[in-house]
Amino acid sequence: MPFSLTNAPATFQSIINYILRPFINRFIFIYLDDILIYSESLKEYKQYIHQVLTALEKAKLLVNPEKS
Repeated sequence: MPFSLTNAPATFQSIINYILRPFINRFIFIYLDDILIYSESLKEYKQYIHQVLTALEKAKLLVNPEKS
């Protein structure tokens, strides 16, 4: 996230909220660049992770595995 640009964190937050809107308050919370996924079982958790990563991939956003 390039913080040297004006309003970069707010812009990034808006983009993430827009992309993941269908999942917010169903099974994720988002704060800046943190995405918290919650579930009642491991099986649900894996499905939710797949849904979130698929949505991010469709939007051409990448996840850095070393930081996740």
